[in-house]
Amino acid sequence: MEHHRIKESKKYPFWLKSTLILAGLALLIIMMNYGKFILMPLAFSAFFAMLLNPLVKVFERWKLGRAFSIILTLLVVLIIFAGVLSLISAQFIQFAERIPEVTEKLKKVSTAAIEYLEESLGVSQQEQSEYLQQGINNLIDQSGNFMSSLLSATTNIFTVMTLMPIFIFFMLYYQEMYRTFFQKLFEVKKRGNSNVDQLLDRIQGVTQDYLVGMLTVIGILAVLNTTGLFIVGLDHALFFGVFASLLAIIPYIGIIIGALPPLIFALLLTDSLLTPVFVIAVFGTVQFLEGNFITPRIVGSKVSINPFVAMVALIIGGEIWGISGMILFVPLIGILKVVFDQIPEMKPYGYLLGNSKTYDR
Repeated sequence: MEHHRIKESKKYPFWLKSTLILAGLALLIIMMNYGKFILMPLAFSAFFAMLLNPLVKVFERWKLGRAFSIILTLLVVLIIFAGVLSLISAQFIQFAERIPEVTEKLKKVSTAAIEYLEESLGVSQQEQSEYLQQGINNLIDQSGNFMSSLLSATTNIFTVMTLMPIFIFFMLYYQEMYRTFFQKLFEVKKRGNSNVDQLLDRIQGVTQDYLVGMLTVIGILAVLNTTGLFIVGLDHALFFGVFASLLAIIPYIGIIIGALPPLIFALLLTDSLLTPVFVIAVFGTVQFLEGNFITPRIVGSKVSINPFVAMVALIIGGEIWGISGMILFVPLIGILKVVFDQIPEMKPYGYLLGNSKTYDR
């Protein structure tokens, strides 16, 4: 009988194991926080590399060579990305032309609010002006820090976008080397597929299925959102529909955030009070379909973690890595569950992360 050569861990007292686990988690969070400048692009690159690997293999079967196949794959992705970005940019430019109209509407709303406060609360316009001036002064004081942070964030985005294709290329090019590394690390000596090979294949398969499923869900949501907003008669329906669907990559709250811009637009720039109600109805219906039918049937149980763990991962990811963490941490927890399920000592933790009440021994 073939056996994995990883030795079973010795029995340690529960208090010692718990202390070591907590210390390890604390150290991991500290490392992820201070190392996010390199860990975030590496994590995104790893996901994209696993997603693009099947296309690279298709090109390799055409006898194009591994390096050229990877370059060709990246070029295809770049062309698709540029096309989508151009479409969104064109819609955004049309929307930006109406910003002065939005500003004028906001002035009318603020004037009405000032009059309401004066009549109902007895706050004079002079007092309101003083409060407003204090707010403006505070805003000016903070503007320097905000602009500095914005410039730093913009620089980081361009740096990541430049580095990611390079990372993806080398991750795909040295894929077999990484597999051999894990085999040697755990001293696996078996013919055919080893336990490590099966684990790596399962991680890659789960990740690919999840990413392809999410892209499919985003496409379906874009069609549903845009169609619903067109029926309602909202201007720039394509821009709002695609924008809201892209935010669906953030679990649970992405669709809600994506619904706010069209709702505010409808409240400010439409004469009928029914239009905002219809916009809410469109996104409420789409969210119901997404949560109960679309995502469960397409993504299914590929990343089968329970909703409570997903919410905790969402909060922790947002705190450590911002929006990127909210996108990455849910599939990362799913991968962690796959790893835990394959290691006997860690199987209870995998069960705790999962969505099934039945414990598979």
